[in-house]
Amino acid sequence: MQNDLDGIGEYYFSQKLREIEGLNKQGRDIINLGIGSPDLPPHAEVIKTLQEESAKPNVHAYQSYKGSPVLRKAISEWYKRWYNVELDAESEIFAPDRK
Repeated sequence: MQNDLDGIGEYYFSQKLREIEGLNKQGRDIINLGIGSPDLPPHAEVIKTLQEESAKPNVHAYQSYKGSPVLRKAISEWYKRWYNVELDAESEIFAPDRK
């Protein structure tokens, strides 16, 4: 009897973290940009920009339910190029943005 979990392998990031740990033990100075908490704060300019942008009154609203016209058009073109499928960007693509 086959177990449903037989095809599930080790989590990708656990493999990478083990690999990084091994390299660090060899004396390599590996900077981990993967998942988890960073060990250094963001650069002061990044924090300043985040504060400035979040203080703008026009950035606090519900997202668009239909999505950006530019993004929807790009998705439509991508489907046409890769799958030869025609999609109407106005009525057949739902890609809400963060506006």
